[in-house]
Amino acid sequence: MQNYGGSLKQNRCSFLILHRIRCKSVMSKNYKYEEIVLNIEEKIHQEILVTGQKLPSVRALCLELSVSPSTVFKAYYELEARGLIEVRNKSGYYVSLKATQLQKIKHKVQAVFDEGDLKKANNVDEMIEEIEQAKLNDLKVDFSSATPSVEMLPLEKLNKSIRSSLASNPQDLIAYENPLGAVQLRKYISLQKIKGNLSNLVDQIVITAGCLEAIGISLKILLKSGDAVLVDTLNYYNIVSLLKSTDVKIYTYPFSESSDFDARHFEEVLHAHQIKLCLISPNFHNPTGTSLSTEVKETIVKVATRHQVYIIEDDVYGDLYFGKNKPSTLKQFDTQGLVYYCSSFSKTLAPGFRIGYCLPGNQYQEFAKYKRLLSLGTNSVTQAALVNFMTTGRYDFHLKRLRKQLHLNMLKYGDTILQVFPAHIHLQVPEGGYVFWIGFPPPFDGYELYKKCLQKNILITPGEVFSATGAYKNFIRISFSKPFDRLVEDALKTIGNLASDCSIAHR
Repeated sequence: MQNYGGSLKQNRCSFLILHRIRCKSVMSKNYKYEEIVLNIEEKIHQEILVTGQKLPSVRALCLELSVSPSTVFKAYYELEARGLIEVRNKSGYYVSLKATQLQKIKHKVQAVFDEGDLKKANNVDEMIEEIEQAKLNDLKVDFSSATPSVEMLPLEKLNKSIRSSLASNPQDLIAYENPLGAVQLRKYISLQKIKGNLSNLVDQIVITAGCLEAIGISLKILLKSGDAVLVDTLNYYNIVSLLKSTDVKIYTYPFSESSDFDARHFEEVLHAHQIKLCLISPNFHNPTGTSLSTEVKETIVKVATRHQVYIIEDDVYGDLYFGKNKPSTLKQFDTQGLVYYCSSFSKTLAPGFRIGYCLPGNQYQEFAKYKRLLSLGTNSVTQAALVNFMTTGRYDFHLKRLRKQLHLNMLKYGDTILQVFPAHIHLQVPEGGYVFWIGFPPPFDGYELYKKCLQKNILITPGEVFSATGAYKNFIRISFSKPFDRLVEDALKTIGNLASDCSIAHR
């Protein structure tokens, strides 16, 4: 590793940063701290700034850019929160090891394995039940849950919102809620959470008991016995189980695995199998963590519309992006009401509240009727608490903090995994969400690793439970929802050691 003192190369790089920022600030009418963040981040990604290199001091940037110390501190704090720089006591700010390690992670993403050589699971459904039961055990660390850990939730403020909503209108909360859901909650969803010109569709939003119920109702009203459904090669295992419980033909398509989407091939598949409905998770897909580009999303909707194929869009992780902008949705390209947009607050705020929602397409009245017959409505107390939490302006602030924490978690978990896991793993790097999708060279058995980890009271998820066919036996999913600490680090080291043992045993 290089000397981190005042080398000529370091000073030159520092000068380049200062010069670039100063030029941009002159051109910009209103200078903002984000310009410092963007320029330093760019230099790190281009490897002009490398691991261990010292950044200009706060005082130096203040003098060079004629900005206040608070502006520079805010920029450095943002870079630190993203895991790109670190502060060293009485020394200053340096490019973090995590920034360089992230580049190494991205290089490893290229190694993708062919599922054709993998054995199929004997009984995936039994595996899923076993995992759900294991969650009830007294675990040391649970890496299986793709929901926010308690440490990252604003529990005190949520409790205050519950108390406030109960105190303000107790009689209303005892009565049945509007079957469509609380009006104020639907207004918030329409204005804040759904992208595109959809803000006038408040009366077409239906509040549900989580996203899974929204997907389940959509399947019930859109499909009949014998219809053909196209789903991703990999899916959240409860959705896989839900589909397998229906009397439909299930076909798979690699939406989350194709780097280059082939519109013609997609159209041929729709035609060949007479597909009635596609179920797609376009943003931070579970379990792979991948996202579709805006261009691909638009293409999918256009092709599906030509064939009058319905789409159920599962966008439950859409708010958990690590970049600057919220990703686009399939729904925003829907011109004929064929996309049913489903999401929830379970992954961002309160899993136990069980508040999801659906923006149905051209059969929204049928959706609302089915919801009413199914459960009359959704919990009125938790809806009121959510409305209270949002109207005080806390939700957006919470989301910003949650995204920063998750991004930092991802970097720290990724660093440790690269250090302690066997070499030649396939590590999918997400740009949002909660999970790492990790593959090992065949004939590695992820279920065997899961069993060995469980004996140590550590819970991971074997990859084959996410496949309708039981493929991906050599993959596991690890959630980074818990803030990184010594307990997490030790647990990851344990998994790495056990994985090495499994790899050696299968040679």
